[in-house]
Amino acid sequence: MTTETATKVTVEPLGALKGAVVRGLDAANLTAEQKVFLREQWYKHGILILKNQKLDEEQQKAFAEIFGPISDEGEYGAQMYVGNVKAGSLTPHGELAFHCDHSWSPDPLRGIMLYAIEVPPPGAGGETLFADVGKAYDLLPKAVRERIDPLQIVHTYPDQSKHVPIPGPDPRPGMPTSQHPIVMKHPVTGATLLFCSPRHFDRIVGWEHQKGIDLAMEMAGYINKPEVTYSHRWEPGDLVVWDNLQFQHARTNFDRSYRRHLRRTQIGTPR
Repeated sequence: MTTETATKVTVEPLGALKGAVVRGLDAANLTAEQKVFLREQWYKHGILILKNQKLDEEQQKAFAEIFGPISDEGEYGAQMYVGNVKAGSLTPHGELAFHCDHSWSPDPLRGIMLYAIEVPPPGAGGETLFADVGKAYDLLPKAVRERIDPLQIVHTYPDQSKHVPIPGPDPRPGMPTSQHPIVMKHPVTGATLLFCSPRHFDRIVGWEHQKGIDLAMEMAGYINKPEVTYSHRWEPGDLVVWDNLQFQHARTNFDRSYRRHLRRTQIGTPR
């Protein structure tokens, strides 16, 4: 069903999963009322997709600030490029497994934003996948929930070569780690979230190491289920902002002969 505001802005839910396409807004020119509306819709849907946008770097940062303060945490800073076009861009090629950005931090990023500048054509790969980890938790059998509810998991900064799930301690010394409950409550919505991914996995507190790896892979099986995932095929001008706690994200492999160029902005915790 389409929700229509008095200003002719429409919000089209993606379907059974959370997430919505917002139409009728120019992300570079928003009123105060529209900004409040977008923030409310973000908490409701978790992913907002705006099509056919035109944003420079500063306009993208200004849009991100609707949802929270810009975060410069990490070695790449508040805003950077993803792909194979600009020198120094993140993850220029290959598949990426499901993960939550900066789960290795005591206060993981609240949101992530990607703006598509150039993307491979349909059929060439490079889609971004989103997994609703609240729905993933809901799929867990009661016995599994009871087993994991009290557990604490240590997340580590990933080796960027870990494009596919390779759980276990990062071999590089001195990388940041942080401990979180494997079952987390969203600080705003109160949703119960499954907060675990092999890409950032270090260990389960108090468990033998291989047993912890086995559990991480078991939980990844629920996060990978089609009924909790959405695949976004990018088009130039797409602007996507998602709740980094509610949704893990991944990427399909893509043909390296094509250019893939997106701009990423980090959103921190509102003060």
